[in-house]
Amino acid sequence: MQVHFIVYLNITDPDRFLEYYQTVMPVIERRGGYIVAKGVPETIEGALSWQQAVVFQWPSRQAFLEYWHSDEYAQIKKLREGASEWQAMIVEGIFGSATQPT
Repeated sequence: MQVHFIVYLNITDPDRFLEYYQTVMPVIERRGGYIVAKGVPETIEGALSWQQAVVFQWPSRQAFLEYWHSDEYAQIKKLREGASEWQAMIVEGIFGSATQPT
């Protein structure tokens, strides 16, 4: 089952974050992930203080977790430390137009 990795972020050091982004994206793509949406989130209801949002899709929870906990990503992750503030989550599953959530 596919999984979506959703990230809300504020970039605090654009130069360092760009280095992180340019380094991490080839790894994400090589491991089966890709961006399905990114941009400035528009708050419809409630409070949201994040400047940007990114939604990634992965072929499975296992594929995402293998990437997230890999030694390769552990090294890259150091590039974003101090360059951004994050809140991230994963959500499994996709509902088609004929499928109702339970």
